[in-house]
Amino acid sequence: MKIGIDAKWFFNGPPSGKVVVKQLLEQLFSDKYKTDEFYIFLNKTDQGLEFPYQRNNIKLVYISKFNNLISNAIIVPMYSKRYKLDVVLFQNFGTFSKIKNVVYIHDLLYLDYPQFYSFKEKLYLSFLKPLAKRANSIVTISETEKSRIIKHKLGSNNVHFVYHGVDLKFKPINEHDSLRIETFKKKYNLPDKFILYLGRLNIRKNISNLISAMQFVDIPLVIVGENDHKSENLSLIIESLGLNHKIIFTGYIDEDELPLAYALATVFCFPSYAEGFGLPPLEAMASGTPVIVSDRTSLPEVCGDAALYVDPDDPSDIAKKINTLLASNRIIDTFANKGVIQSKKFSWKIAAENLMNIIKTTHDS
Repeated sequence: MKIGIDAKWFFNGPPSGKVVVKQLLEQLFSDKYKTDEFYIFLNKTDQGLEFPYQRNNIKLVYISKFNNLISNAIIVPMYSKRYKLDVVLFQNFGTFSKIKNVVYIHDLLYLDYPQFYSFKEKLYLSFLKPLAKRANSIVTISETEKSRIIKHKLGSNNVHFVYHGVDLKFKPINEHDSLRIETFKKKYNLPDKFILYLGRLNIRKNISNLISAMQFVDIPLVIVGENDHKSENLSLIIESLGLNHKIIFTGYIDEDELPLAYALATVFCFPSYAEGFGLPPLEAMASGTPVIVSDRTSLPEVCGDAALYVDPDDPSDIAKKINTLLASNRIIDTFANKGVIQSKKFSWKIAAENLMNIIKTTHDS
């Protein structure tokens, strides 16, 4: 079977999308699928970057860089017809073309939570729905998102969900090199104990209420991530609450440093208002760090009984749950162990197998 894969995010893309594309390709390029041909669509602007997989059944197709909507609706289908592909996997935006296609919709949060999106974003994302309706199959990332897709009438019998996995590089602190740990701590001037938030600094992530909760918590909060186009003025909030001494911003950190950030944290707190999946809490769990998340959307589905849940609108509840964990090492160890066990339920190998089953079923239908 000749399979086209939209992998334009492989080198440069949204952080979570980049992780998904990289991890799925690594699994799809195993010997299990060596009889299939993969046509990997990448941006021409990334042509100078080394693609790490070299096999006879992998063909790289570099296309002119446009936004994802235009590329998927117009350009990728042109190449798909040229190479006579059997099925094409698109990221988020599908196509009006009659080629057989699977659309991987990462979430439809913008439809139910428009307040977290700019006018420009909502206008751009509005094309997602009509294109998805023409897909042969739709894949999303959680049962919660599958229900949302069906609710908004994008499909029913052709909608599937495939959970993300968790990279094996995320592991408890005692499995990391001690020299790397000390170098990392010094680089970012990290304290011995801290609460961690890691992710985009976007209003949907509810960092302002997490900061507000720190009035009632004794150890510092470390915030890892970059400002987003729809961010709050967190510095103003910190200043107004007199918390300058208790909040540490690291900014962006390299991918290979993320496992150390998770593993060093005393508690990981992710009080997001809405998630399609919630990969950071899962990575924190695999790192042996107890996790606190909001009780909304997909987070209870992913975290199960291995996390403590908060009302994201209530900073006092966030503080209460943090202090519950900090109350004793026994409680921290209990949730750390639960988290490691929960994280093992999520595998990129299984994700790739499920995705290939959907692609093959789409081809045969």
